[in-house]
Amino acid sequence: MAIALPAMVAVGAIAAWQLTPSDTAATGAHLAAALGPLVTTASSEPAVIRALREAGSPSASADSAASAQAAASSHPSPRPSAPASPQPAASATPSASPSAGASSAAFSCTGNAAGPLLPANYGTIVTFLVANGYTPIAAAGIAGNIYQESGGNPESVGTGGGGLIGWTPLPAGFVTGNVQADLQTQLQALLTYNQQWAANIPLLNSSTSPAQAADVYMADFERPGIPATGNREGAAVAVAQACGISS
Repeated sequence: MAIALPAMVAVGAIAAWQLTPSDTAATGAHLAAALGPLVTTASSEPAVIRALREAGSPSASADSAASAQAAASSHPSPRPSAPASPQPAASATPSASPSAGASSAAFSCTGNAAGPLLPANYGTIVTFLVANGYTPIAAAGIAGNIYQESGGNPESVGTGGGGLIGWTPLPAGFVTGNVQADLQTQLQALLTYNQQWAANIPLLNSSTSPAQAADVYMADFERPGIPATGNREGAAVAVAQACGISS
């Protein structure tokens, strides 16, 4: 029997390719019965016999159908996606919001006439200050203080100090003999000086009259040893009138 087994298995294998499912089941059962005495464990069952037997098993067909159904349900047909809503085209030229202080930046005082209580260079001084964030009234108040300190002359030198606001001590390079260059140097330095009292700038800019602005700048920025309040207020008013600044 041990010699005939391979031939029988081989015949079964060849026949299995030519059998219908029902014939396969019968053949598998027949071979399994004929070889049953030789098969002691599932692991020792010849592969061909096992295949034929399992192919004929009703449970195998059911398992195959269940596996196919599970595979189909695990891969549902994709649903068509909804068409995307059209997005508005971005504006090629977005509107710009107006910058703060634009109206003040456009202000210019071209007058520079000499007169009582009018400091020299007041037009340049006021225009520069307004362009750097001060209101016209606040700029007139600062110019009124400059009148008292130097008469608006950047080359002014006094005891221990000099320049537009009477810096004490006078920094090197502030007075060089070049009036226009020194004027610009000192105006820039004035902005830096005022930043020491930056918390008071809103109060200065909220002044409603040139005289009031002169008082705020005198008390909270300049802090002079000789107040001469009347001169500072009067000069601020004169500058405002010359520059067309209304309260």
